[in-house]
Amino acid sequence: MTHIVHIIPTLTFGGAERTLVNLINNSSSNFQHSIILFFDEQPLSDQINKDIKIRVLNKKGKLSLGMVGDIKKYLKELKPDIVHTHLGGDFWGRIAAKKLNIPVVSTEHNVNFDEGNVKRIVRKLMKNYSDRYIAVSKEVLNYVKSIYKIKNKITVVPCGVEIDKFKNLPEPDFQNNNFVILGRLVPQKGHAVALEVLSKIKDNWNLKIVGNGELKDGLILKSKEFGLENKIDFLPAVKDVAKVLKESDVLLVPSLWEGLGIVAMEGMASGRLVIASECGGLKEIIQDKKTGLFFQTSNVDDLVEKINWYFENKKECLKIATQGKVYALENFGIKKQVQEYEKLYKEILK
Repeated sequence: MTHIVHIIPTLTFGGAERTLVNLINNSSSNFQHSIILFFDEQPLSDQINKDIKIRVLNKKGKLSLGMVGDIKKYLKELKPDIVHTHLGGDFWGRIAAKKLNIPVVSTEHNVNFDEGNVKRIVRKLMKNYSDRYIAVSKEVLNYVKSIYKIKNKITVVPCGVEIDKFKNLPEPDFQNNNFVILGRLVPQKGHAVALEVLSKIKDNWNLKIVGNGELKDGLILKSKEFGLENKIDFLPAVKDVAKVLKESDVLLVPSLWEGLGIVAMEGMASGRLVIASECGGLKEIIQDKKTGLFFQTSNVDDLVEKINWYFENKKECLKIATQGKVYALENFGIKKQVQEYEKLYKEILK
């Protein structure tokens, strides 16, 4: 049995974390998985349906120079065949694995437009610390090649979603105009654009903003400034995304940039109308006016136009949502992603 140890900062509600949980839950019996976390933030751990070991480092401070030694200690205990790093696990995890001569796979989950110069330089310097790279989209592939100058072999493996959780939801009726935005409350996700747009929509609607993050207080204040406080509910991040989508008609994805867009994939699999910014990896999963609606990224007037079009063309919107669901069921399943990962693990150990 091949043992993979994943190193990732937390198991909170982000797309990368949910992708890891899905990968472990759907892996074959030939693979064993363990996880090393930097912080004891793991609300998704109870979603893992296999008996796995989770080790927590309780990282303190930004530098935490003892981290390499701590990770080495856990790796010696767990005895992995491969170390697989994600997000902030790349730096400390790759150094520790290399000191123990353990092969390293690194998944690049996003395009890091908000990354500082120091971190970007460090990632360039460490580009050869991974034996193989995985990019979740062509957008991410092009980004890491261009910015980090990675020349190692990079394989594009789009994330999958657990289709069975979403495929049997009833279709939206578009009567109550229930909009939802699902995602971290951070600048990347473009919530402020959506609030400005909705302040200009005259038809009746309501919006749930579901997620945690640094911008929550500012977004609540902005909703009040626009006079929208009675039309918007701010809710914490949830484990059951399907339940939130079931209660919604339209999924808004107003991201300023996006590596792939897992929530859009889940929205499509649920048969919801997805209205998304035409950026990054979202362009690889949505076809405009066929499986979803695009608006120009950050363009308030264009998103106003698209939402007004929804109100005037609900029959056509239901057709688009249905086509999106069919496409998602045919293309977004988790099985293909798991097979690609396991194939790559085997190649590394040859």
